[in-house]
Amino acid sequence: MVFGIFLICLGGFGWGFTYVFDHRPADNLSGYCDIDFQTGVDLNGKVNSATLTIQDYRYSSANLLAAMTLICDDDTYTMEASVRQTPPSYSFAFYNDKTTLKNTNKLFVEFPPESFDSMRKAEVITIQFAYDNGDKVSLPLSEPDKEYWKDHLKDQHK
Repeated sequence: MVFGIFLICLGGFGWGFTYVFDHRPADNLSGYCDIDFQTGVDLNGKVNSATLTIQDYRYSSANLLAAMTLICDDDTYTMEASVRQTPPSYSFAFYNDKTTLKNTNKLFVEFPPESFDSMRKAEVITIQFAYDNGDKVSLPLSEPDKEYWKDHLKDQHK
């Protein structure tokens, strides 16, 4: 009987811990997940591509939906995304606080060229994505990230 109560308490704690982690609060996108923003330029130094890779580590096995929304002040762009989920590592010998016991969810999107000017001028840039279990993430960029993006979206005159 005591052992049964112990198992119930342990299960409740485990569920609560994983739920709280998967629904963690954050003030900005890079405070919630890993982000990598990159741009490409043509031979004249004009920015011709911009991509974003997001890596989110969660206990939940819910899959990312293959879409992402970019909100730049009043301009909204919804894009198709490539998504992939890597199962968790269960090896404590090679412990990693990001991947041990957690699924790695990766989202990759290429921004449309018409969004570049909106990103350059925006006061607030917000990224939204969602999971197939209904969980949604909608967070702004931090000031340093926003300035990094804007700096990389400048044409490099040659």
